[in-house]
Amino acid sequence: MVFTPSALEERCRSWEKGAPTLKRQPVFSFYSDYTFSLLEPVFRDVCHGADHERLCEATQQQFCQMLDRCDSVDYQSCDDYVDELMTLCSDITRECSGSSFAQWRLGADAESELRKGWIHFVRLIGIRDYDWENVMKCLSDLPEHDEISQTKATTKMVQQAIHQKLLVPLQLWSFLLRAAAGAAGSASPAKRQGYV
Repeated sequence: MVFTPSALEERCRSWEKGAPTLKRQPVFSFYSDYTFSLLEPVFRDVCHGADHERLCEATQQQFCQMLDRCDSVDYQSCDDYVDELMTLCSDITRECSGSSFAQWRLGADAESELRKGWIHFVRLIGIRDYDWENVMKCLSDLPEHDEISQTKATTKMVQQAIHQKLLVPLQLWSFLLRAAAGAAGSASPAKRQGYV
């Protein structure tokens, strides 16, 4: 869609007059199975028995809902939200690997790096880039309770948006767990606690 200068000015004036804003839609919960599947590389081969499939459905749902809440978080003051994400990540790590962040002995520096990754995520959502807004518009235009309308194009667009936004924090999470597992050598937290 290309806007002429006059059309763009008209659109800006309508926003200034309080034209209805786009209703925010839950993106991560829209395709929760895909969001959940992105945890697989985080826990793959971290320790014996670690598997994202060990995550209970309630925690999967909590994870998607927590990610969806980000759209209403002020990216300039997101410390409380990021604290909640960090606690949830530790809980997810415990469910999937048998050990929390503390039991993995990640340390303050490692947790600080993961916090930076989640802050990056919050800012990516907060800037409301063109692609993210297109996903919102597409999801807002879908008729409620109409599964046929979930076309391949919509699904692909949502998958791509989810993947792009979660790329940095999930890669950091995976890297930090692998670094902790490497530092622990053969005595991973799961083995120390007898989960294996």
